[in-house]
Amino acid sequence: MIPFPKSVCVTHSAISVVSAFASGKGAAIGIGIPCTVSAELRYRNNRNGSSNIKIVGEIPDPHDLIRKSLGHAMNYLQVAIPSSRQLVLEIDSKIPVAVGLKSSSAVSVAIVKATFDLFSDGQSVDRSLEILRVSSKASKLSGASLTGAFDDAAASLLGGLVFCDNLKFKLLEQKPVSDEYGSIVKILVPLRKKKLTSSMNLSMYRNYKGMSLEAFKSALDGILVQAMILNSIIHSIVHHYSMRPVVSSIAEGATACGISGKGPAIAAICRSSRIANRVAHRWLEENHDCNVITSSINQISIQGGN
Repeated sequence: MIPFPKSVCVTHSAISVVSAFASGKGAAIGIGIPCTVSAELRYRNNRNGSSNIKIVGEIPDPHDLIRKSLGHAMNYLQVAIPSSRQLVLEIDSKIPVAVGLKSSSAVSVAIVKATFDLFSDGQSVDRSLEILRVSSKASKLSGASLTGAFDDAAASLLGGLVFCDNLKFKLLEQKPVSDEYGSIVKILVPLRKKKLTSSMNLSMYRNYKGMSLEAFKSALDGILVQAMILNSIIHSIVHHYSMRPVVSSIAEGATACGISGKGPAIAAICRSSRIANRVAHRWLEENHDCNVITSSINQISIQGGN
């Protein structure tokens, strides 16, 4: 029996170096928390009136981003689901939602890539930038993202450290994170605090464009610790977050640390397990009702172009 066409895509979480809310330019680093999406065309039983799309997997989707990402991808490719088939999306994401760890971008870009692969007819051409643009447009039009989060999508799909112009949906640069920073990532996640991007307005950031661009330049120059601290100061002012976890992690030896996305998650990059454990211990001492997640930097998995 010939198997039904099926594609599987794995994307990952990411952490912010500089968010794009204030200036439109953002930088992010891919980390190892996975999101897996499979897309499969199965025979459809028309007798039970089943839909031509089936979504498997419990994941919060207040903006209907799953279906909109799929729809944008199929419209871009100019393909349709055959009347005799049902497209089944199976989603398994381990990324905490609504805390700034790019859960929406990871799901959206995985859906778009899985759809591209499903209808690719065996093409081997790298279509990463097309996939990122389709995903980002779906995210922006759905309201899941204010800017399209092109930087988040790029870090999620490509890995490494990415620099993007979100307003132009453009990848400016992609490179590995320097070994001098280490590869262990500790993440402080408040258990009760969640923040949907749609609850925000870009006008909240209008006074901080200059500081954000300074942070972006620092990141381009390889000074991640300064970039992440400047970016965190902006978010701490806008959202009234405490800077204490950022300062504490640096005091314990983290090479860089900052608020990720719109928060409230905070990510620290560490050179060794000993330092990472010290950071986690201090965070749990100083912060109540929080969890600490351990991950690692996801270095470049796909080389992006221009």
